[in-house]
Amino acid sequence: MKPTRHLLCTLAAAALVGCSGSAPIRYFSLDDGESAPPGSPNGPRVAIVQVNLPELVDRSQLVVRAAGHRLQICDEDRWAEPLRRQIPRLLARDLGVALDSGRVVTLPIDARNFEVDFKVSVDVQRLEAVVGRGVELDAVWRVESRDGRTFFGRTRVWESVLPAADVHASMVASQRLAFLGLARRLAKELVSRSGNPGSLREGANEEGISEGDHPVRSPDRDEERGFVPI
Repeated sequence: MKPTRHLLCTLAAAALVGCSGSAPIRYFSLDDGESAPPGSPNGPRVAIVQVNLPELVDRSQLVVRAAGHRLQICDEDRWAEPLRRQIPRLLARDLGVALDSGRVVTLPIDARNFEVDFKVSVDVQRLEAVVGRGVELDAVWRVESRDGRTFFGRTRVWESVLPAADVHASMVASQRLAFLGLARRLAKELVSRSGNPGSLREGANEEGISEGDHPVRSPDRDEERGFVPI
């Protein structure tokens, strides 16, 4: 066998060994599989019409921040479906639970012939998982009411990551809690705008929502328990 051909065969065999020994791909979802309680058929009609994500995290792989300016793109740990599809659906479900409404849905921003009380748009400024520390969610949101009024707010959530053998799974769980906190904050704002302060489901003010919050009219600050002032 010629030396060049022998070298090529050796390299090919090494590559096959390397592939067979690589870690298997794991798939994660923000959906924890818990079923949501049915909401009232007479609850507020809300549509999540848009959720924007930073390009950094809008990818199939999990992204975590290591030390300094270094990021880790986790090829072995991936999202089971794009975050841009998961997040609107989860926000709608969590909003429905918090508002006790069975009429919270996701719709395209240009959807027609759907009469709703509120349209909600969310722009995620930052969604970052920091190794050994926690998860930060920074989101600017816009709500348009049926009477044409528009108001804005900004919510920053910090969720600590509990020590666990599976670090990435723990980070995904913390991201889930961060979006739950965002949904509860939005629910509180919608209730205050609807003029019916008693329409929040019991428990919607727990963990991540402070009873002393006030509506935010411009996207510059949002102080809440567990939330970082801008």
